[in-house]
Amino acid sequence: MLKKIILLMGIFATVVLCADTVQQYQSAIKYYKNKDYESSYKILSKIYLSNLSDPKLNFYLGCSAYETGRYEIALAAFERVEMLDEGNLRNRLEMAKTFYMLKMYEESQMAFEEVLANPNIPKNVRTNIELYLSKVKGVQKDSFTYATINLDWIYDSNVNYGQLHDKIGGGLVATPEISDNALQAYGDVTNVYDIGQKSGFFIKNRFIGLLKDYQHEDGYDIGYIAYTPSLVYKSSRDLGELVFGADILSIGKKDYLHTYSAMTRYEYAHNMTLKSMLHLKYLQKDFKRSWAYDLDANHYEIAYGLQKILSPRSYVQGEINGCGERKKHGNRTDVDYDEYKFNLNYANQITSRIGLEIFAQYRKRNYKENAKVVYSTKRVDDGGVLAANLNFRIIQRLLFHIKGYYTRVESNQNQFSYQKHTIAVGLNKTF
Repeated sequence: MLKKIILLMGIFATVVLCADTVQQYQSAIKYYKNKDYESSYKILSKIYLSNLSDPKLNFYLGCSAYETGRYEIALAAFERVEMLDEGNLRNRLEMAKTFYMLKMYEESQMAFEEVLANPNIPKNVRTNIELYLSKVKGVQKDSFTYATINLDWIYDSNVNYGQLHDKIGGGLVATPEISDNALQAYGDVTNVYDIGQKSGFFIKNRFIGLLKDYQHEDGYDIGYIAYTPSLVYKSSRDLGELVFGADILSIGKKDYLHTYSAMTRYEYAHNMTLKSMLHLKYLQKDFKRSWAYDLDANHYEIAYGLQKILSPRSYVQGEINGCGERKKHGNRTDVDYDEYKFNLNYANQITSRIGLEIFAQYRKRNYKENAKVVYSTKRVDDGGVLAANLNFRIIQRLLFHIKGYYTRVESNQNQFSYQKHTIAVGLNKTF
């Protein structure tokens, strides 16, 4: 009887202790979200020994220790999370920052580059990593450069954007869809230079090249090169970037389009998991084929996005985008338009080797002028895109991916209605 009483008392004490630990943990999270890192650290440092196998508690302990300057303790906590949850990208990123604060520059560079090689990270997070890496390299009096190469086999069901309907009006027959396979090579080289450790300013240069070679439809082969230099400013909660751009597009191995652009971008961190992003963009289109001169236009764009970190493995991002084009000259009615787009992006690093990204877009385009041939109404297009990308890590910085896209546009002028689906299978390598 006495043994039973002692056993029941032990069980009761354990239950009370667990309940008390949960209450303390919840209090620590409240302090953490209110940026009172000293208070959250004091609580978490007392209860973590009884929760060594809890990756979430250890992650918050590491972040609290980092924010209060206890970098050795932070690193130990992040290393425990690494062992418990290897695919946790956020934890790997925090480890890289901690390595940097401990002046472990080689380890910091390796950790940052490992996260940078993952295609599922958001673009704004990628920019922040680039800036950190330039600081790491800056210690060694050098700028930071990295490159990404994609090689893909592609199937396109509608290379020529053939019409969706059999008739386009006035008894005319629609152009049929043409499908084809293609090989595509994509390269991206980015260099970031830290102007000064205290200034917060960086210079970024990015070079992009793409070649797409269709098996049969050579007239649709694509060549593309772009150069985008930018000036970046970063503080603890803000990031601003002024970007200039110039690119050249060739179709069918003939010069087709040159564009020149200027964009200002700003992002603000409301807290550790929520960011707002705003950009304004101007782009000038200059077509190089005589029959396309009347397509020359000025393009204007404004967009606002909101990004929510759902977990250390996943995020969701929504964006509202409004843009318009106005022709420079000529009489074409298919140049001037206003367009509204709603984008939604979700990404999840499912395991340390498998990542998933899903993208959806709805857009509505209203043209400004009546079409005088075939139709006497203003053209209105409703369109949508669904896309998914599944990638598998083969070895460090080498990924195998499968991508699928479905696009559909319904227009009140049937010759502009079309649908297409595209499948890409290939490899991604980061250097």
